[in-house]
Amino acid sequence: MPNATRGGEITYNQEGVDINSIYVVDKNRSIQHDGFGLITLQIKYTADSDRMDWVDTDFKRGDNPLSDDGAEYWKRFTLYKVSGSSNDGICTITADYCGIEFNSPTTTTQVQVTSASAQEAIETHPNFTAIQVPRIGSNGSKDQSGNAIPLAGPAKYISDNESDLTKNPNRAHFAYTAQAATQVVQYQFVGFLPSQKPEDPVNLKAGVRSYFRPNTILRCLAYTSSADLAKQTLRRVGWINYGNIGAIVLPPPYDKLCQEYTADLPAKLPKGTPPDRKRNFLCTNASMEVYGGLYKVQADLMMSGVIGWDPDIYPVESIINK
Repeated sequence: MPNATRGGEITYNQEGVDINSIYVVDKNRSIQHDGFGLITLQIKYTADSDRMDWVDTDFKRGDNPLSDDGAEYWKRFTLYKVSGSSNDGICTITADYCGIEFNSPTTTTQVQVTSASAQEAIETHPNFTAIQVPRIGSNGSKDQSGNAIPLAGPAKYISDNESDLTKNPNRAHFAYTAQAATQVVQYQFVGFLPSQKPEDPVNLKAGVRSYFRPNTILRCLAYTSSADLAKQTLRRVGWINYGNIGAIVLPPPYDKLCQEYTADLPAKLPKGTPPDRKRNFLCTNASMEVYGGLYKVQADLMMSGVIGWDPDIYPVESIINK
């Protein structure tokens, strides 16, 4: 018996059609474009009701649609779902196909951005030891010269000058222990102490042990005809990247998010920091599934802080999204 994808093109305009041996293509089709390059096509076929027993072999995932005009246009589509029903001796097959516009290897990546905040230890704040992000402290406490002051400062320096409020205005307190074997002194931040005397001003930092750090995650979705690109995205979980990993490529306006965040909060990087350290992304998870003749790829990209994810801890995908 002829296969749906290999039989000759037969239309209702031809006389003597034997629906017992071949499918007839319904002239009414529906097509949808998702706005990002994925096109879905639905075609109905009719045949004798006995053909229901052959649906699983006549229509296979990845097959091209049976066209009544033989146009190259239809060859971009591949089958991803099929269903059938029979009534009054007629079998009706509904076949759903998918493809990518212009025969491109991938669709435009769809992105959903979620920005939230999570509690972090105050010691991880960029202005804890020194002022690295001047704009954060621009409306806060100032020294005698009018400059913003760090929340605490270098551990040993603050420990040695804890009672000097000109050097330790927020009353940061560090506990220290000396290792007998190595004679190494270890400092651990305990907290900001409250005012000690009735005449002292209230310490507004007293009791502060954490802060809310912004956290931005980009949830990405793309379809590709390339198994290599899909698998490359999977292999980049746990890698630093710049918005370009396999099938996932950040489109405008998302491709400039890191630069825009940096422009809002420019940082003075610590001395000795490599000049190429900047905001980037870390791929925290990814998934891939077969979708007709395509691959559906999803990935989450977590934006870093001002100096990027540490390349001494994570591998780096060097491709930069231009």
